[in-house]
Amino acid sequence: MKILGKLLAAALACACTLAPAAPIRTDRVILLDVAQAGDALVAVGERGVVLRSEDRGASWRAVGTPVTRTLSGIALPQGAAGAGVGVAVGHGGTVLRTADGGRHWQAVKVDAAGSDALLGILHTGGAGYIAYGAFGLYLESADGGASWTRRQPLGADFDRHISQIVATGDGLLLVGESGTLATSSDRGRSWTPLASPYAGSYFGALAANSGVLLVYGMRGNVWRSADGGKSWSQVKLGTSLALMNGRALDDGRLVLVGNAGLVAVSADNGASFTLHKSARGKGIAQLGAATGNTLVVVGEAGVEQVRIDNPQKD
Repeated sequence: MKILGKLLAAALACACTLAPAAPIRTDRVILLDVAQAGDALVAVGERGVVLRSEDRGASWRAVGTPVTRTLSGIALPQGAAGAGVGVAVGHGGTVLRTADGGRHWQAVKVDAAGSDALLGILHTGGAGYIAYGAFGLYLESADGGASWTRRQPLGADFDRHISQIVATGDGLLLVGESGTLATSSDRGRSWTPLASPYAGSYFGALAANSGVLLVYGMRGNVWRSADGGKSWSQVKLGTSLALMNGRALDDGRLVLVGNAGLVAVSADNGASFTLHKSARGKGIAQLGAATGNTLVVVGEAGVEQVRIDNPQKD
């Protein structure tokens, strides 16, 4: 099974019974996203699984949820504004809400979502969230995920998969299938398409603290912009593996992760990368906490720790 399925799968409706918080092998469950809630990490994945760690990924326990559909994205706001509220989304238009930082979850019925897959979720500030996914699916919430409105961000005819929406410091950046790029300066109320340097599918985007933007996806494609997306230059990564997600570390380094255990690290705002590989060599969906040169990552191999101080040799 490929992590790529997260971005292309469209699934059907969610179940209503509470999935028990039974013991679970963290190396035998596919996980698709992870977020930080204070000092804790919360990961989501297949069969409605939610895992929570109180020790930055050293140990995990399963949390019961009211669904058995795959969960593909999670957002847990930091600080007092979040007040423990968070949202997880997944296949079949699944939406879950927590009011205590991911310890307990409730299903939110969203008729407007239909049966298409939600692929990700972004907290836009205050009580605002945007959920997005397959075939242009785009939902907004202004009340902490309790209710949702469906919109068409790029026109009535737009039906491309939306892979990711990220905050860029002064706005939002949307990336998706078929070279889709767009920006918003008003927290997603309106969107402006950008000219794309690449016709293939983007799977993710990353904004550095410096303002540099990266977009990435199929066949190791990485593109970099230092002017807010007006122009782009290709970054030669030296691999044809797909890149699925990424994050900026507290020390300023940028990390991209992808198929076959790929971890790419940049110390120069995305101008160049060194390549690393996880020990298990399975697809990585996202990275969570970083302690020095050790990353906690989630993906096809469940939870794994990856060292990034020894670059991969050719």
